[in-house]
Amino acid sequence: MRKLIVVLCVLGAVGFVQAQEAMISPPKILTMTREVLKTGKAAAHEKWEAGWPRMFAKASWPTHYIAMSAITGEPRVLFFSAYDSMEDWAKDTHAQEQNAAMAAEQATLADKDADYLTGLTNAVFSYMPELSYHPDVPVAGTRYFATVVFHVKPGHDDHFVEARKVALAAHEKAALGDHYSVYHLVAGNTGGTYVIFLPMKSLAELDAFPTVHGQAYKDALGEDGRKKLADFDSQGVEGTETQIFALSPSMSYPAKEWVQADPDFWGKKAAAPAKAATKKEPAKQ
Repeated sequence: MRKLIVVLCVLGAVGFVQAQEAMISPPKILTMTREVLKTGKAAAHEKWEAGWPRMFAKASWPTHYIAMSAITGEPRVLFFSAYDSMEDWAKDTHAQEQNAAMAAEQATLADKDADYLTGLTNAVFSYMPELSYHPDVPVAGTRYFATVVFHVKPGHDDHFVEARKVALAAHEKAALGDHYSVYHLVAGNTGGTYVIFLPMKSLAELDAFPTVHGQAYKDALGEDGRKKLADFDSQGVEGTETQIFALSPSMSYPAKEWVQADPDFWGKKAAAPAKAATKKEPAKQ
């Protein structure tokens, strides 16, 4: 019950929609586990962490999750699962608790995790489709997520919604080529927290960000739109934080459609820890 929890990340990463082309599509409910790593333990943690997807695969568990490793900020990994409702999440957690073999294996895996972590937090987010822009992207080729976290001052949640609708309208008018989904933190941290997830094929998209949001976007905003965004920044924002994460196939339990859509990436598996090392510490890669 550690990976599929009451929750961030973000990213998360992230719902599972199958059409003619497998897509990453934002779920209604996104749960996140955030693991902060001890210095120098990233490689050993990744190898041990691969035991979780092996366990779920052995049980043919129907709920999948993805992992993202931080490129910026403190060393940490975010794990995301997708649900249609809070009730579905609760049912999934309960089903795991009732599976004695899985519960025992999870306890063993979680106990050893303490060797690699300095902290672990959980959170749950709800999707805001009315503020999101072209959120669906192909599974194939997607490698990164940037996250922008807004901490909104008390009493300014409506102000945030108004500002994001202004930005969304400008994106649509200028027909910009980027993609993003907006989530609201339901539980697991301070109130007034919103996260924007931006999927990317490469970090070169960050280089192009100023150009994409250049004059055409400014013109689409207009003077009134620019003023509304500036007013929100000065009056309604407590603080913002931007981070970059790389998707981690070896620590993920992806749906088979994801593996089929991008087998060279999502088919990667981390090596199992050596038997002799499991008594103490997994052998480093």
